Amino acid sequence: MCDVPKRSWRPLLTPKRLVLGASGVALVGAGILLPLDSSGGDWSGLGLLGLGIYGLGLIAIGTALIISAVVLPSVKEVEFGFPVGVKVTTAVSNREDALRQEFDRQRCDLEMCAQLLCDDAAIASHLLEASWSKATTAWRGPVTQDLRTFVICNLVGLVAAHHRWASGPVRSGAVTSPLLSGLDRPERTAVVLHDFAGLSSRQIAAITDRSIDQVRADLRTGTAKAEAHQAMP
Repeated sequence: MCDVPKRSWRPLLTPKRLVLGASGVALVGAGILLPLDSSGGDWSGLGLLGLGIYGLGLIAIGTALIISAVVLPSVKEVEFGFPVGVKVTTAVSNREDALRQEFDRQRCDLEMCAQLLCDDAAIASHLLEASWSKATTAWRGPVTQDLRTFVICNLVGLVAAHHRWASGPVRSGAVTSPLLSGLDRPERTAVVLHDFAGLSSRQIAAITDRSIDQVRADLRTGTAKAEAHQAMP
């Protein structure tokens, strides 16, 4: 089962943002209290109007500081599933750009994993794109290494579904590994995710919904089969 990280405000509470947020709140508070503290009880004439303008100015500055220094960066890093009307369009757009840039940066590594899991290079590419699309739709955490594991988890599920429902002759242009093709599906998945994706037995167990002992057994038998194949004349 591919788990999306739980939404949490804690990673967003950096000292800089706390200071800027507190400053913004202080300015808003000062803007609200300014007419009461400085008007001397005179609620008539231009005096109140002038003080009201100063107060509104402080409120506007404080609000702008909170939005620009706290809200926008937070929405970019962690989208908390706000209603569409509440989302800040610019921040969400920047977040999508960051996700696409991260995909482009990891494309070669992920494509290698996809082609080793699925012999047909064209299908592997399509499954990888679909996996990333599913991941970015569901992902609510910051753009970290955990996102890569989440994409691989989706990829394994799609490859398994493809083999289950669309198995057939290998088409021309397929990327075939003699060592991997001799393994059964759990062994091949364990070997590829361990040796090529660099995942631990615990991570592979969570992704494939198998026990850690089963994954370790798959790795042992898969490695033994590969060594036996290499030893054949």
